[in-house]
Amino acid sequence: MRTMDKLHNERTPEGPFRWFGGLLALHLTLCFLLLQPAPALSQPRDTIRVLFPLDRHYLTDKATKQIDSLIAAKVLERNKKMIVLGFGDYLGTSEYNDNLSYFRAKNVEEYLLMANFRKENITLLVGKGKIVRPANGSGYPNDRKVEIIFDKKLDTPAKEKFFHYLYRMEVNETIALRNIHFYRGSIRIIPESLTELQYLVQFLAEHPTWRIQLEGHICCLGPLPGKDEPYDESTLSQKRAEVIRDSLVARGIDRSRLQCVGLGNNFMLNDEETGEEQALNRRVEVRVLSK
Repeated sequence: MRTMDKLHNERTPEGPFRWFGGLLALHLTLCFLLLQPAPALSQPRDTIRVLFPLDRHYLTDKATKQIDSLIAAKVLERNKKMIVLGFGDYLGTSEYNDNLSYFRAKNVEEYLLMANFRKENITLLVGKGKIVRPANGSGYPNDRKVEIIFDKKLDTPAKEKFFHYLYRMEVNETIALRNIHFYRGSIRIIPESLTELQYLVQFLAEHPTWRIQLEGHICCLGPLPGKDEPYDESTLSQKRAEVIRDSLVARGIDRSRLQCVGLGNNFMLNDEETGEEQALNRRVEVRVLSK
């Protein structure tokens, strides 16, 4: 209901001037906002965050549209190296969130591959598990995510690569411990091998349900110097596997989770045309027995 004062102001010259002044102030405010630098994306250009519903690992329509838009805007570029990291919030067990976060990352990878991204440019895919935060009863929606981190000169840390390859292995698959080496003709591990050995310890500690078999191999097929002596083929390969097992046990891994076998030189990786190729055949591999 209009008051007499309002009606009076509308009938006097002062009313229109007040109206014009309000419009001028609004115009100046809009000009100020438009002249400000355009806000960046809601996340850094080298990190893309894709959110997921509670307890779900598949991409929603909103998430696929987000990825499509970022590709169209050339924020996500096919020629860049990238890593894909999955996460969960604190709700649920560590094992549950390890699996959930991995499959979230895996589904993002598969969508990128369908969008003609090259698999070799996805240098790492890892489920990082849950992000630990104070309990609030309902969890943290922004922690249910996958992060796509990319850079043309991305240097993935060695530990992350090691965890990546191990985690993606299926039961009965093997992986060679490429950076664990022995002195020639000996069961002694060279000191430079201790870093990768510690990675294996950490991985097994973080995945307590895993059981593995350590498989020892030796060279040699040809006359090149460097043949393992003085052990025979089966003895040396068996003992090298046992040395790795004992090192894991000494660092806290339950012995019942570890099996050993010596395979001699029955499974060569190459024809041993050089000394370097011989060294590659002197190895210990990890076979996944159960997860």
